Amino acid sequence: MGVLEKTDPKQAEVKKLAALRKIESRLASVTGVIAAAALLFMMLSTALDATSRSLFNFPLPGVYEFSEVSMAIIVYLGLLWAQHDKKHIRVSLISENRSFPVKQAWEGIGWLFAAIFLLAITVPTIEGAYSSFIDKEFRWGIVQMPIWWVKIIVACGLLLAFIQMTLHFILAIYSSFGAADE
Repeated sequence: MGVLEKTDPKQAEVKKLAALRKIESRLASVTGVIAAAALLFMMLSTALDATSRSLFNFPLPGVYEFSEVSMAIIVYLGLLWAQHDKKHIRVSLISENRSFPVKQAWEGIGWLFAAIFLLAITVPTIEGAYSSFIDKEFRWGIVQMPIWWVKIIVACGLLLAFIQMTLHFILAIYSSFGAADE
């Protein structure tokens, strides 16, 4: 007969947190690549439009409208990438020169407030995206540009950012108690 191995509950929690970090890292990478692709496409289309205007006095139709749409994609899908790499603006006055557990607790409080704020703006954004989808909303310009899908992307980006901030809150609190060292 084999001996049953007992797993330490603390080790199981650390493994779960590591799995959550890995999922968050992959999700941030995917959304970051989409945001970067939208930025690249926006830059290329704007350069082509400027060249076409300059050389042929002919603006490319839809470039302005796509630039507006791509800005939303870049910002709201780029949120996860920036947070994952800790590139958001941070004020460390309160947590500066504190011990690691105290610093992590203060960071956790900051992530909690960020998550609450994101939730407060995510809910109406989801409602707006839903009604935009139902109405098949579009924007008039040189070309008729559907924008309902962009509103869905913005709502998804905010929802994912809320989940990410909540995860960072949990990780910071666990770290402050020494349970999940960074």
